[in-house]
Amino acid sequence: MSIENPDPLTFEQIEKIQIDADKLKMGMFVCELDRPWSESPFVFQGFLLSNPEDVIRVREECKWVYIDVRKSINVRFDRHGKLTSTEASKSRGLTPGSSALTVDAPDKPVEQPGLLRQFRKILHRKTSNPTQDSFPRALKSSVENRVQTNRLVTSIMDEIRLGKSIDTPAAKEAVAACVDNVMMNQDASLLLTRLRNKDEYTSEHSLNVAIISIAFGRHLGMDRKELNIVGLCGLLHDMGKMLTPIDILNKPGRLDEEEMDIMKQHPLDGREILLGTQQVMDTVIDTAYAHHERLNGQGYPRGIIGNEIPLFTRIVTIADVFDAITGDRVYRQGETAETALGILHRNAGSAFDEALVIKFIQTIGTYPLGTIIEMTNGEVGVVVDNNPRYRLRPKIKLLLDFDKQQREPKTIDLTTNPTDSVGNPYAIRKSHRAGSFDIDLSQHIQSYIKRI
Repeated sequence: MSIENPDPLTFEQIEKIQIDADKLKMGMFVCELDRPWSESPFVFQGFLLSNPEDVIRVREECKWVYIDVRKSINVRFDRHGKLTSTEASKSRGLTPGSSALTVDAPDKPVEQPGLLRQFRKILHRKTSNPTQDSFPRALKSSVENRVQTNRLVTSIMDEIRLGKSIDTPAAKEAVAACVDNVMMNQDASLLLTRLRNKDEYTSEHSLNVAIISIAFGRHLGMDRKELNIVGLCGLLHDMGKMLTPIDILNKPGRLDEEEMDIMKQHPLDGREILLGTQQVMDTVIDTAYAHHERLNGQGYPRGIIGNEIPLFTRIVTIADVFDAITGDRVYRQGETAETALGILHRNAGSAFDEALVIKFIQTIGTYPLGTIIEMTNGEVGVVVDNNPRYRLRPKIKLLLDFDKQQREPKTIDLTTNPTDSVGNPYAIRKSHRAGSFDIDLSQHIQSYIKRI
């Protein structure tokens, strides 16, 4: 590429540059590695270096990488492709855990000022980190609340099928209990969303979307009132499906055009159901109506775009897609969290809000609690804890040996660089779907609760 002026290059003048890994700074967007992505431990093909752990991990794995200048944040290069001293200082000034949401990312012109103000008001808050209750105690409380709330959701759905209205006070009370549990211990609440009963998909999905939305909102810094609203949006977002024929909901193959038209009716049905329900705020109705809309206009039922999609709807939409991909259905097994996050990441900026997707990945983590992990030596275990600073190095309870036979359970912390019986360092090969290797997550949950 030829340089026609001597001034430092702007984002528009270059697209990417090669840089030695030891020169990496927070705020840079890694778009290519010195090897194929499939040979690296990184989940996503392209990512922002948003915290010190990201920088350290890339430096450990690569000698050099390519940086996408346009997607980098507060980073400027001179005519020789070197980081300028001023911008290097700014890059070092990024706070741990920050991202494109918190370092003056350029505003997208499609957003209306009103939505941008609302967006910034929530997204620029600092996530609070209140004292977490003990995990076993919080898990027990979450299990009890989940059983009760799932019964309520099932009851609400049955009443809708019979033409009755929703018991709004009961729904709000259930959501408030979910908020309490997430505030008590977010990991415990999210772990239970990984328990699946394919015969109760619809009710479990609604409850899971509520809990995931609440956890997501908490990560965004929402207050308790906002968490109750976004939780209710998640709980009631799919009520229109109660009027969708069951043979279409559970069809194992691709829907034909006529069936798809019927399926696309459920957001309108949900809107009508909620409009006829007392004490339901407009935000909840809007979410039921628009949770299948996409920013690029490729959604349904109206094909609206960008600023026409409310913020809370965008939040619930991401939670909805994540749980739908990872959930078991009558006709198929759910995918891994890693796969679901990859799909969201690839469609960020087109179908889904890019800023929110980044925050959502931070909320869920690459390897959520309960994820079944296979190590490079063949051993298999379950993720039992995560370190926010080292998201790619969780604690794993090993359950199977390299021959996939039961072994004496052993918990390893990948942040301490443990080695196996022959002295090789433990490393993650891949994550697996829930239920793989006949591992029953519910048994491990019960073992936690028994510790009380």
